[in-house]
Amino acid sequence: MQITTDDLTRIGDLTRRYAKYSRSQAGLSAAWGGLCLTLLAGLTLGHDLARYAADHHHGGTAGFWRFLLGLGESNVAQRPLLSSAALALPIFWLAGRAWVQRHVYELHGVVTETGPEIDVGSRRAFRVLEIGMAGLVMLGGGIHLAFAASAAGQAPGVLLAVVVALLPPILGPRMISLPDRQALILLCLGSATVLSGGPAESQLVIMLAYAVLGSALIVSGIRAHARFRNVKRELEALPADTISAPSGVGEPMPEDRSFAPRISPRDGTDLAIGLLMAAIQIALLFMLPSLAVFMLTQSGTLGEYTFLGELIVFVSFTVEKVTIGRDGMRFHRIFGSPRFLAWEQIAAVEAVGRRELILHGWLWPLFPPREMTACFSSVGHYRISWDGGYCYFPPHDPRQFEECVAQGLGHRDGGRASPDARQSPAQP
Repeated sequence: MQITTDDLTRIGDLTRRYAKYSRSQAGLSAAWGGLCLTLLAGLTLGHDLARYAADHHHGGTAGFWRFLLGLGESNVAQRPLLSSAALALPIFWLAGRAWVQRHVYELHGVVTETGPEIDVGSRRAFRVLEIGMAGLVMLGGGIHLAFAASAAGQAPGVLLAVVVALLPPILGPRMISLPDRQALILLCLGSATVLSGGPAESQLVIMLAYAVLGSALIVSGIRAHARFRNVKRELEALPADTISAPSGVGEPMPEDRSFAPRISPRDGTDLAIGLLMAAIQIALLFMLPSLAVFMLTQSGTLGEYTFLGELIVFVSFTVEKVTIGRDGMRFHRIFGSPRFLAWEQIAAVEAVGRRELILHGWLWPLFPPREMTACFSSVGHYRISWDGGYCYFPPHDPRQFEECVAQGLGHRDGGRASPDARQSPAQP
């Protein structure tokens, strides 16, 4: 069988999309992690509600919130079934992930993806997050034991929580897929929270946040698996005949390119501006709501976990990278909009200066900001405009970013690259 240039391009694109699911993409494994996380949150909340109902039946409590704010410490021995589930779920998810990878996404063979789909900056950020989470659990466990009414009763749960918290730094680097690493971190953090015990008020807000994030992982995983099903159908539709050398082969379309955001500032002035803007955002987005919760409930724990819940939501809106492909630009994050822009929707991609970024990217609107990366630099940003909105992104490699955007817009316009995509980054 002889194929044409278009056939070769289609087969190459199909192979590339199939290879992603062996490396950088996650489908059912992310959905499975979200299901385990939601189940853990539901079991914990159900345990607290069941205990409330039992106390209320015996006249031991006057109200639900008074019950939550007055519930004493609990440990592994007091709730063995819940603690066993918390300990088993991360291991159960790891086993299920390995099964899904082998029996769902590698049925047509193992194809290794060679493109830099996961950038070095994201790897380092997740590494820091995994190690930091384990360190916080150890620190929190030590403080908890120091002030616990019965340290001997709390020690087994704290020890198990530390063991579970060490799983992400040990196993996380083996997972190239960011959704898989997110699922592992959240699941282990939730399990450590349950195992370490403590008052119900310490777990209420964070478990509700876990339920929401687990549901988001389920939806994200199902969507990714739906794309894989399309790839699988295209693979099965390929002819089984021997393929001879193609005729009229020309240069294929370039593959998708992923761009990490620039994180570090360019100089001392840039660092000072970045730190000042970060302090303003933290004060307005996190400190004020947490303080309001504390003043309304007179509970420092609820105020702390309000801060943590807001932080989890904010991180879920953060853009980890942008992938530029044949169809458009894809923003990699859990929540927020846009997550994908087709070339037909994009009006312009142009470099902006520091003043515009600070006013319209970081300060207004306050949430979600138009610039949702972990960047501490106020220069080198691009405004991506579409019908009805805009956002900002600071690519780590501006020159390659401009070239890919110009190719995409030029392909959309029939070979005429948009001049807006060729502007150099504005300098301070």
